[in-house]
Amino acid sequence: MLDSDLRIIISESKPNNIEHWNALAEQSGNIWQAVFYDDVQLFFNNHPVYFECYADKVLIGGVKIYFYHSKKLPAMFRSISTRATQGSEFLFDEGRSDLFEIFNSLINSEIKKWLREKSITSFYEYSFYGEKEKLISLDHERKIWGKNIGIAVINLDKSEEELWQKLKPKHRSEVIKAQKHCVTFELSDDIDRFFILLDETYKYQNTHKPNKDFIRKEYEILKSNNFAQLVFANHEGNYLCGALLYNYGLKSLYSFGGTAKNSIGAGQFLHWEIIKHLKKNNYHKYYLGETSLEIEESNRKFSEGITKFKLRFGADQIPTFHKGYALHPMKLKIWHLLQKIIIQK
Repeated sequence: MLDSDLRIIISESKPNNIEHWNALAEQSGNIWQAVFYDDVQLFFNNHPVYFECYADKVLIGGVKIYFYHSKKLPAMFRSISTRATQGSEFLFDEGRSDLFEIFNSLINSEIKKWLREKSITSFYEYSFYGEKEKLISLDHERKIWGKNIGIAVINLDKSEEELWQKLKPKHRSEVIKAQKHCVTFELSDDIDRFFILLDETYKYQNTHKPNKDFIRKEYEILKSNNFAQLVFANHEGNYLCGALLYNYGLKSLYSFGGTAKNSIGAGQFLHWEIIKHLKKNNYHKYYLGETSLEIEESNRKFSEGITKFKLRFGADQIPTFHKGYALHPMKLKIWHLLQKIIIQK
């Protein structure tokens, strides 16, 4: 099949066919690309632009790009603040793998053309699933930010015994310790209790705390669509740790977690119970999120401690990246200067 046999439809606010788009997002297990996630992104004044790729009349792939410009600037100056963001990997029908290379070339070409036509000042892209081949290639542009990361993922297509054996011995002993202390696994909608645990975790990290207003909005929207789940490890009526999971298609993502200091293995117990819970409910993969590929002296707690904690569950570490580009460097420089003035006011 030639490039000319595929066509791209570009639409703002919503895709050409919401049902078909969401079906493809669910097939890919990509919750960030689903249409309902657009309500979450309005929190940051991000508005969706959909690039849908059709073979004949069948949707085979596409990507959603979020568009932003500052509402604080007069209309005639807003172009300097324009930003486009690929919030996660492309969607693609794996049953049409024979078309992926053609699709990839075409979608990259169309997005680059759109970025030029809209005179977008900066572009950012993020990987959540470790699929580098499904990110826009802008390596010829000026990179202003980049982060090489790993994504920790557990394949749940193994037996429970095989999954247990993949845990490192230290983790297995901590799970057994928690079981002896009668720690229990609970599902709950108590987001405020979760925030208490989240504060405990970030109290000791050299990094910015997550925006709790955003997490609440994200949780409420995804929960209303039955794709968000809060789980806790409970010991004698006290929640020792909790996790916020986003479950979509055959994939589950560990989005945020919080833990109160304890010495009875509650954290290891919680994730082991999550693994069993997800397997029982027929999920194929459990993504534990970002890990560090090397030790960072400025944040050893994450790059060494948290990364090892995740990988000791037998997770594979997939190398990938986040990147940011200045498509119009001078405009971006002026925008950054104006941001400082606006913030000072």
